[in-house]
Amino acid sequence: MTFSDTDWPIHFVETATSSSDLVRMAAANGALEGTGFLVGTQTEGRGRLGRHWASQQGGMYYSVLLKPSFPTDRWFGLSFVACLAIRDVIVSYLVDQNVSFKWPNDVIIAGRGKICGILIEVHGDSLIVGTGVNIAPVDWISGSGLPPAAMSDFDETKITPHEMAAAYRTQLSHRYKTFAKNGFASVRYEWLCHCAHRQQPITVNFADKAIRGVFTDLGEDGALKLLADDGRTHHISTGDVELVGQV
Repeated sequence: MTFSDTDWPIHFVETATSSSDLVRMAAANGALEGTGFLVGTQTEGRGRLGRHWASQQGGMYYSVLLKPSFPTDRWFGLSFVACLAIRDVIVSYLVDQNVSFKWPNDVIIAGRGKICGILIEVHGDSLIVGTGVNIAPVDWISGSGLPPAAMSDFDETKITPHEMAAAYRTQLSHRYKTFAKNGFASVRYEWLCHCAHRQQPITVNFADKAIRGVFTDLGEDGALKLLADDGRTHHISTGDVELVGQV
């Protein structure tokens, strides 16, 4: 089944390894930019750092193919663009909730936990933006960091995966075009306005160590700036952020 009111068609598949795998196969067969897949259940959903993403029936698991016309050194910004786009949709339903970001691409709800994760993957001269939103409740996977939150945790919220994917596609398409024209500066400012740990203590975990300090800023290249407890400032482009004393 395909549903579209724009030039970004969304193809629905009941069960697949992941929506991003479907986009990757479509790209290999010459799919146009904006081609997207929404999956009912993912059997091998994944997040950053190789983590498993719980993907049972009821969530929005949507991936879309992008073919940016701008240089690859700007592609990093699309992770933040996607965060802002999905937040637009979430806050339109959860109007009374504090919906914020955890670097680099998690969406969280204060007092609840993580409601959305985004994974950007490079495929040749294209990008695949994979987005998972917990609509129905999901189980907490041990070692996955923040506990999961879901749209259905809030009784007044009624939205289907198809409705959310369509709304997100509209916001993402608009923000993508604006980013291509205007660059990262305004994206950076807006993302910082909704950052959950701005000027707050955090721990950044790496494979072989952890650094604790205060998040001071988001770099012009999307990197996290951390003033460590030893007084040194670290410019971090990859790592796993753990919020200290927060959701």
